Amino acid sequence: MQESGSTALAHSPAERPDSNSRKARKDVIVFTSDDEFLLSLGPAMDDRYRSRTTDGTGAWTETVRGRTGVALIDATTLANAPEIVRTMEAEFPSVALVVVAPAAARPQWSPALARGSIMQLLDRENLATETIATALTVEPRIATAAPASARGDAGGSTPGKSRLPLFAAAAAALLVIAGAAWMWLGKEDMSPATPPGEAPATIADSGSGPANASEPAGTPQVDTRSVPELLSAARVAFAERRYVEPATGNALALYIQVLATEPDNAEANDGVQRIVAIVAGQAQAQVKAGQIDDASKLLDMLRVAAPDDPALAALEADMAAARPKWLAARAREAISNEQMQTADRLIDELTALGTEKALVQDLRRSIDAQRKNADLSRAVADARESLTPALLLDTSARGPAAKLASLQQVDRRHAQVVSFQRDYQAALTSAGRDATSAGDFTGAERYLAAAARLGTSREITDARKALESARDAASAREQQRAEVVQRAARSAQPAATAAAAAPPPKMPKAKKRGAPKYPAQAERDGVEGEVVVGFALTPEGRTRDLAVIEATPPGVFDEAAMDAVRGWRYEQISAADAARLPRSSVRLTFKIGDR
Repeated sequence: MQESGSTALAHSPAERPDSNSRKARKDVIVFTSDDEFLLSLGPAMDDRYRSRTTDGTGAWTETVRGRTGVALIDATTLANAPEIVRTMEAEFPSVALVVVAPAAARPQWSPALARGSIMQLLDRENLATETIATALTVEPRIATAAPASARGDAGGSTPGKSRLPLFAAAAAALLVIAGAAWMWLGKEDMSPATPPGEAPATIADSGSGPANASEPAGTPQVDTRSVPELLSAARVAFAERRYVEPATGNALALYIQVLATEPDNAEANDGVQRIVAIVAGQAQAQVKAGQIDDASKLLDMLRVAAPDDPALAALEADMAAARPKWLAARAREAISNEQMQTADRLIDELTALGTEKALVQDLRRSIDAQRKNADLSRAVADARESLTPALLLDTSARGPAAKLASLQQVDRRHAQVVSFQRDYQAALTSAGRDATSAGDFTGAERYLAAAARLGTSREITDARKALESARDAASAREQQRAEVVQRAARSAQPAATAAAAAPPPKMPKAKKRGAPKYPAQAERDGVEGEVVVGFALTPEGRTRDLAVIEATPPGVFDEAAMDAVRGWRYEQISAADAARLPRSSVRLTFKIGDR
């Protein structure tokens, strides 16, 4: 427990009690169910006292039987405190009674104090170390002989002596387990690094003096502290809640060291029991939180200290019951993180535990689904690379249409496949809109037809409407131009009559006729073909109203042929000749060797 200072726990050689005085320590029986109350008693409990703790339920009288000294009764937390006082007064008159109660309950306890049933009444809200120390010195109304344990000690040999090797082995085992648990639970070593050449400290080196200078470097220090000093260090560790960690200087290890020397030491036995109860509770909380590995480490340490404690058997049973659920949760986490080997190992452990088949099968299905997702993710990522303008209408294995068909064979309804199909359709629709804006109505029709094969959508419907509107607008412009020509012809009747009798004008001489550019993809694939492009001329000698009349293969060289004819230039002609000039056509051949 937390010490207020070192004077209450440490003794000079002249003041240190000898073995006889240690055997005559005063018993302090503490009735409480509050750990905080126990911690508040720590600074006053030096080596002159040995404590026993009970919550006043069950066969608590066996804890008191055969003992003399002082009983501290925590009336704040124990509803049966009045009954405890009556029983103690009747059956154990050799024990002085001190009641700790809230100030509001003082009138209730004052009669018992006045008639001498209790020796002192302490205020729970103002419980100071000095007040507790004074209360521990009170004497009972009836003095009795020393307890049997003291008489047994005076007789020489003690049955507990045979337990010395057991506690020594327990102390050594606890050192190993506590070290491993500290590394596990602490996750990292928070203690300063050991300087080179110095020996590592043992569990009992906390608070001890410097190592013997004659010992060679690397030799573990031997703890030479006395039992009172070890108990003092254990109280400090307990008060600071260093129950089983860190690996050095924890309360459990210090109490076990005391028991290795004095197996019947009441304070050490009581300390071990309290620590086992506290740490077992912590382990139970870890089990409920799904921290099975951490709970296992604590259980290993508690088995060393109290192998027969029934609470540990219950804890082990709870861990065994919770382990399948814990393994399943870890397996699902590994699956979600795509750690398939870890997930397989955890599922194998579940199978070995005989876990219900439905759970194991569900986890196996989850692994298969995750692997399928991973494979589809890679395939979809590759397919998205084909969503480029040059490949949108490509029907080869490199095109998006073939890649979509391959994905749909795996799982047509999978979210990633559906998403890719939607994006492919959106790309085709967007390309159709762009072709409409450029006046390439044939190309727009091909893009939108390919998009419609993937399913209907509002976007495709709107794009088709835009295409029809553009066509109508182009037709209206053509009609307007024809009407202008007709009006001009009527206004110049003689010229029109002469012109009507005259033959159609000849095709003007070409001033610029550039060769088409061979499409790069077709050239790489070794594809050849030809395109027939029809067109008319403006009075300025520019080509207009271009249209693909024939193309082999379809869609491969169309754009390149139209781009070439669109850039051709002819000699200027009159508006009348331009209106009467018949449409022309040209066949453009694409051969790799002719470039």
